[in-house]
Amino acid sequence: MKNSKLECVDEHGQDSMSTNVCLEEEDYEEFDDFDPYLFIKNLPELSSVVPTFRPMLLPKQTRSCPPTTLVLDLDDFTFPVNFNLQQHTVFVRCRPYLRDFMERVSSIFEILIFTASQSIYAEQLLNVLDPKRRVFRHRVFRESCVFVEGNYLKDLSVLGRDLAHVIIIDNSPQAFGFQVDNGIPIESWFDDREDKELLSLLPFLESLVGVEDVRPVIAKKYNLQRKIAAAVYPPLNSSRDPFER
Repeated sequence: MKNSKLECVDEHGQDSMSTNVCLEEEDYEEFDDFDPYLFIKNLPELSSVVPTFRPMLLPKQTRSCPPTTLVLDLDDFTFPVNFNLQQHTVFVRCRPYLRDFMERVSSIFEILIFTASQSIYAEQLLNVLDPKRRVFRHRVFRESCVFVEGNYLKDLSVLGRDLAHVIIIDNSPQAFGFQVDNGIPIESWFDDREDKELLSLLPFLESLVGVEDVRPVIAKKYNLQRKIAAAVYPPLNSSRDPFER
């Protein structure tokens, strides 16, 4: 753990936000051979890995709150690009069009962050991105994830929201493996300044406003159940464990 200064720079490097933070090292490794759909295919029943009775994480929605909840992850739109050990500065680059995306979705959805990052890191990054909590109404961290075979999964049922009105966007499909039909997979982002993934999502997200149940609409568009059904183990002569991270 070290005391650091965190800077969040927009996609064109035109402005930045910073604060002094105390960070622990986070894991940002990518595992090219990991098959998230094979992992989901072999998930145990949720009831076998979580307690039967659990308190809901979020308070009830207020009347002024949009009825549909959009669950986002920090890794979908930020990426640590440099650690200056001498100055103890951590630079975090924001995905292109993040501001436009947030401005639009926060006007039509209840927005919350559900991240597998540790709260000691994520809280302070969120305090830079949304210091007045005007965008992200709630923050949920690794401590509330379900740990299965080395993966942190996000059980949406513990949020206390009607799952017919919950959408989750995540660059790791296994993260929403217990509620696949609520999930929208997004490409991982690192440093492509021409990336328009967030903008491309807006029309579909807007189409979900007022829908009686978002799950069949999401399932029809992304067809993740077919990918899960088609997922197979690697050849027998492969020495790679498909679940090894």
